Amino acid sequence: MSREREFSNYFAPFQKRIRVAAVVISAAILILVLRLWALQILEGDHLLQLSLNNRLRLRPVEAPRGLILDRNGQLMVENLASFDLYATPEDMPDVEEVTRRLADILQSSPDELRQRVSQRQGSQLDAVLLRKGVDGRIVTAVEEQKIDLPGVSLQVRPVRTYPNGGSAATLLGYVAEVSQAQLKSKEFRDFRSGETMGQAGIERRYDAFVRGVDGGEQIEVDALGRVSRLIQQVEPQSGFNLHLTLDNRLQRVAEEALQGKSGALIAVHPSTGEILAMVSQPSYDPNQFSQHLTPEQWRKLAADPHHPMQNKGLQGQYAPGSIFKLVTALAALEKGAITPETTFACDGTFSLGSHLFHDWKKGGHGTLNLRQAIANSCNIYFYNTALKAGIGEITRVARELGLGAPSGLGLGSEARGVIPPKTTGSPEAGGWYPGNTVMAGIGQGMVTVTPIQAVMMVSAIANGGTLYRPWVVRKVETLDRELIEEYGPELVRKVNIDPDNLAIVREGMQAVVNEGTGSRAKIPGLRVAGKTGTAQVVENSGSQRGDKRDHAWFVAFAPADNPQIAIAVVVEHGGFGGQVAAPIAKSLLEAWFQLPREPASVEVAAPAAAEGD
Repeated sequence: MSREREFSNYFAPFQKRIRVAAVVISAAILILVLRLWALQILEGDHLLQLSLNNRLRLRPVEAPRGLILDRNGQLMVENLASFDLYATPEDMPDVEEVTRRLADILQSSPDELRQRVSQRQGSQLDAVLLRKGVDGRIVTAVEEQKIDLPGVSLQVRPVRTYPNGGSAATLLGYVAEVSQAQLKSKEFRDFRSGETMGQAGIERRYDAFVRGVDGGEQIEVDALGRVSRLIQQVEPQSGFNLHLTLDNRLQRVAEEALQGKSGALIAVHPSTGEILAMVSQPSYDPNQFSQHLTPEQWRKLAADPHHPMQNKGLQGQYAPGSIFKLVTALAALEKGAITPETTFACDGTFSLGSHLFHDWKKGGHGTLNLRQAIANSCNIYFYNTALKAGIGEITRVARELGLGAPSGLGLGSEARGVIPPKTTGSPEAGGWYPGNTVMAGIGQGMVTVTPIQAVMMVSAIANGGTLYRPWVVRKVETLDRELIEEYGPELVRKVNIDPDNLAIVREGMQAVVNEGTGSRAKIPGLRVAGKTGTAQVVENSGSQRGDKRDHAWFVAFAPADNPQIAIAVVVEHGGFGGQVAAPIAKSLLEAWFQLPREPASVEVAAPAAAEGD
């Protein structure tokens, strides 16, 4: 018994330890079982979803924008397929190796590629855009080396394309990615980073119609990030098509006529307000923005002194020069200050107090009535007429004809121009002087207009006194030609000007072309009415720029008895309107009415180079 007791006493401590160990092991097993039960039963669905997400990808599919067509159905803006190169960091087991191989294909720096991948935003599962619009060589190389480029993929994207390059660019606008500054604005809260939208012109104004609805794909990838199958697909919905009032053929003729010059040309239908052509020169190529405009390209565009990004037809403000004499004539007729038979003698100078004002023709025009004064654009006649009409009536008529206010086209910011107020302070109070009225009467001094205002003004004169709002989109349709929206002429107002007085001015405008300063716009067999203008270029200080020639203006409509087209042309620093702007309008009229162009040898001889209007 003593030996058994001794043996029991010897092993007692070990038995106690064994029991403790058994309890610990049992507890550990119980915890493990409970944990496995929790993972399998309680968290099983969640963990399964995480596993699926690790091999499933959601890939957005950009919708093609709607087409833009001219009034005859000619394509002006379309979409082409482009390949973009992406990388998904999660699917790249060896970033160093993949970026090295990819750098050889792209002929770029591996460090640059690694930096782009490392600077991703969002989840590891999000694809990083490496390069937009890769060429065929890169597409082929990536596909051939796909096994060695895990995580690298090509995605097809519709890219906005302008087949005619810079043609009508400032009117059509362009498409580019939404900027970070825009994304912070409430206006763009529905956009995501990298998404494209219209940034100017028609593309911006009608973006909601032409943008479409993006689709998406849910794809399954293998361990190397390669697509193994398509799980689900939501087809993108194309944007709506826009049919314009623009005539692409006329647009190209207008652009050719202004080629190499700086200025603007707008043609409209005077009885509807439809824009038939709109040119702003120099222009830019909107295709640059569809892919990726480099900082250097943007700086070059922004720094260009001729402002190619500006729509000069809407935003350019110019002294109207002698085309404003139409307003002065109407104001004097409306006030009863003159009649068509009223004459003034012109010897080349006009005295007002101690100031001497000159006519554009040395020696003057002799004695003229209103018709002759309009035809020959006599300054002296309109100095007298302006004083008789008074600045109040001149301003009233100008505003009735749409000057001094935006036209309402609605394509971005539009300049108002400058028209003197109807009531002005007295000279003693530092206000308006008679000399100001004299200068305003011939479209100089405190008067500026935009080309769109000028063409709508002449349209109202041509159609007998109706001011229309200019418009450029005729209808919006689906790809299946289902009509979504349709637009038509919009009346602004019937101008408060006697129709008989408008008829008197129209007769004078016909004389401008048939026997006066606009003879270079004369077309056999077509009754053309027009008015030339030569506007002095002045600095902000008011002094004339000696190093710059005058701006050349010409406004016209035809046929004179049943107007189908009205035109306004301004050529910056072009010189005399009759010599430079009138022939441009003539070429447009010949194209619109499909008349044969006259050989240069039979054109009307140009006036002396030393003077003109």
